[in-house]
This record gives sequence, C-alpha cells and structure tokens, in this order.
Amino acid sequence: KAVVSTQSTGTIERIKKYGDDLLFWLYYNNIGTTIQLMAIQELQNRGWMYYIPEKIWISKAVGKDPTKGPYSVYCWFDVTNWKKSEREMSIDLDKVEYSDQSKYRL
Repeated sequence: KAVVSTQSTGTIERIKKYGDDLLFWLYYNNIGTTIQLMAIQELQNRGWMYYIPEKIWISKAVGKDPTKGPYSVYCWFDVTNWKKSEREMSIDLDKVEYSDQSKYRL
C-alpha cells in the first residue's frame, strides 16, 4: 500500500503542473481510470465545472460581466475543435458537477 500511495501522490503533484489542454486530454482519454479522476479533481480545483445537459466543461469567463439577466458569460472547452471558447448561456446549477458550489451561485 505504501508504494501505491507514494506513486499516487507523485502523480497528483505532476498533474497540478499540467496545462488545461493536457488535463482535458487525460479526462477524455482515460475513461474510468484513476488518472481521469485526478484530471477531474484538478480541473475542478481550477474552477471548471462539468455541465451535464450539454456534456461540456465550463467555467466563469474571466473579466466578463458576470450576469446579463438569466445569462452569464462562460468559457467552455470545445472538445471537437480542442480549444476554449466563450459564450453567453443560462445554466441550471442543479445540473452542474463542481467541487465548490458556493463559487458559482449568482
């Protein structure tokens, strides 16, 4: 058990240094593995949330007006074009997976 724990700790520390693009790659290419769970945790630590209805990762857009009526500006990861994009959208917070819900209440 000590060896596994040491290896996991080392992997977690390395993952914290990775860029978002690599974390998304780890998430989408390691389905059902510990690596995927570690990528999820690090993405959530960075403010990313998984929006279940659209099956996309989103985060609050930095430096944008936080609300426009029922809409907010979000950064979302476009897995098809492998890039981050921004768009106005209204989300149902009950259909979002994220680690610290208090950061996203409007």
